[in-house]
Amino acid sequence: MKNFLFLLILSIQLFALPRFAAENGTSCNLCHVNPTGSGLRNDYGISLFSMEELPMEKGMDLTNDDYTGMILEYLRFGADLRFQVLSHTDNQDESRTAYFPMQGDLYGNLSVSKGVEVYVKQDLLRQQPEFWTTLPLLPNEGYLRIGRFIPTYGLRLDDHTAFTRGGNLRISHGLQKEGMPFSPYIETPGIIEAGMYVSDVFVTLSTANKYVMGSERGYGFSESLEDKNITLRGEYAGNIGSATVLFGGSFMKEGDFQLKGLFGGTSFLGLTWIGEVDIAENWVGDNTSLASFSELSYPVKQGLHFVARYDLFDEDIKIKNNAISRLTVGTDIFPLSFFEIKLQGRFTSLSGDGEKPEPEYIIQFHTWF
Repeated sequence: MKNFLFLLILSIQLFALPRFAAENGTSCNLCHVNPTGSGLRNDYGISLFSMEELPMEKGMDLTNDDYTGMILEYLRFGADLRFQVLSHTDNQDESRTAYFPMQGDLYGNLSVSKGVEVYVKQDLLRQQPEFWTTLPLLPNEGYLRIGRFIPTYGLRLDDHTAFTRGGNLRISHGLQKEGMPFSPYIETPGIIEAGMYVSDVFVTLSTANKYVMGSERGYGFSESLEDKNITLRGEYAGNIGSATVLFGGSFMKEGDFQLKGLFGGTSFLGLTWIGEVDIAENWVGDNTSLASFSELSYPVKQGLHFVARYDLFDEDIKIKNNAISRLTVGTDIFPLSFFEIKLQGRFTSLSGDGEKPEPEYIIQFHTWF
C-alpha cells in the first residue's frame, strides 16, 4: 500500500479549541507558544484565559494568582493530561465501559532571545517526541521553524476522534485499510516551515520527507524532490461588523496524492460556529475521500458551554451509500482554573441499509498547566 505523510497532519496529540479563536476573532497563537497554536500556553493563555475567562466564577476563588508556568526567567514548563470514560451497548445488547488515558504531554520552551524559541514536547503515552526552534528571519512578523512537529493544516481540533482527524473509523466501524486518509496514528518526520503575515492573512508553508511506515521508515533519501511533502495554509482572523470571523484554506501534496480543504468560524451574540471540509485524492488508487465537521457552541454561563457537532466521512465519494455520519451533543464544563469536564453523547449513522451503531456516551477529564 502506498503511504502518505498526510496521515500525520492530525496527530494523536490533542491540540486546542479553535472555537475560542473564532470567538475572539484571532489566531490560536494568542494563547499558545506555538506560532500556529496548540500545546504549551503563553502568558495570555495561562494568566488571563485559563484563570479568568474559562472557569466558573466560584472556581476562580481557588486559583493561585501567582502561577505563571515559568520555572526560570526564560524557561516555561507545562502539560496536557486527559482521561476518558466511554460507555456503549454492543451487538449483544450488553453494556460496555472503557477507561483509558487520552493524552499525557509534557512541554518545555526556552526563550533564547527575542523571537528565538526552543520547544520540546514529550508524549508519555506513545513516546513520540516533538522538538523545534523558531528563528525570526522573515519580514512581517515572520519566522522560520525547523525540527520535528506536525505540519500546519486545517483547524487543529482538541478531539482526535473527529473525522477530519481520522476519527475512530477503523476501530469502531470495521474499515480494514491500513491507514485512514485523515488518520492521526503515526509519527512525524523532520520538517521546515516558514510563516508570515501577508496583509491580514497568516500564511504557512512547510516541506518534509515523505512518511514511510514499518521497516521501510527512513530519512527521505529514497524519494525524489517531487515526492516530498508540501503543505500550505492561509488563515484570516478578525471582525466583520459586530461578528468575529476566522476562515482559511489548506493544501497538501505528496507525489500524486493531494489533500485540500476549507475551514472557518464566526461568533455573534455568544453563538459560535466552526467547520471544516477536507478532500483527499489518490489516497489508495484513484479514490476521492471526504471528511467534514460543523460545530455550534454557546456559553450558557461562564464555565458552562453547550456544544453540538455533526461529522461526516465518505471513504469514496464515487460510491453511493458509503458514508458515515455522527451527531455529538454535550457540555464542556470548566469548574476550576486549568480543569475541564466533557459530557457527550455520540450518535452514529451508516448510509444505505447498514446496521446502525449504538450510541456512545463519554466523560472526559482534562487538566493542563
